[in-house]
Amino acid sequence: MGYPGKRVEGNLRVSTKVTIKWRAQTAGHPGFHLYDDVFDSLGYEDEGQSPVYLRLDGVAVTLQTLDSGGASVTVVLPRELARELGLLPTDANSSTTADSTL
Repeated sequence: MGYPGKRVEGNLRVSTKVTIKWRAQTAGHPGFHLYDDVFDSLGYEDEGQSPVYLRLDGVAVTLQTLDSGGASVTVVLPRELARELGLLPTDANSSTTADSTL
C-alpha cells in the first residue's frame, strides 16, 4: 500500500513519488512520508546513490539560513516517531551516546 493519492475533480493525481514508508498524521501522532522520486534515479548510474525524501507532518521545526548558503533545520520528533524511522533503537533499555560534535 502506497501513500494515499487525492482525487482532484474525479481524477487521480499522477506522481513521480515511490513510497518507501509512510504514516498518516493523527490527532495524537505526527505523520511522515519517506519516498524516492523516480526522476532522481535517472541521473545516477547506481540507483542506490539517488536521494530519498522525508516529509514530516505535524512536527515543530526551526529553520536557520546560513551565511555560507543553504539552511540548518532542526526538527522536534517524538521518540516513538524517531524509533519508527530507525533514528533511535527500538529497545527502550539501549544506551545512547552523546554527540561528539557539540
